[in-house]
Amino acid sequence: MPYILQTVPTDSQILFGLLGIALLLLVIWFFSDWMKRYAEKKEKELEELEETGELY
Repeated sequence: MPYILQTVPTDSQILFGLLGIALLLLVIWFFSDWMKRYAEKKEKELEELEETGELY
């Protein structure tokens, strides 16, 4: 038999939960943006190495 919640969350608990979810989504968004910029930078460095012939 599943557990049934006996108490109703307070307003502050709901706000803290929503704030936590919002912060988590913000961190994920910043991390993915950083990874995209990092990958573009590494790709550019790789192209420069291919042009100069230093890639082996």
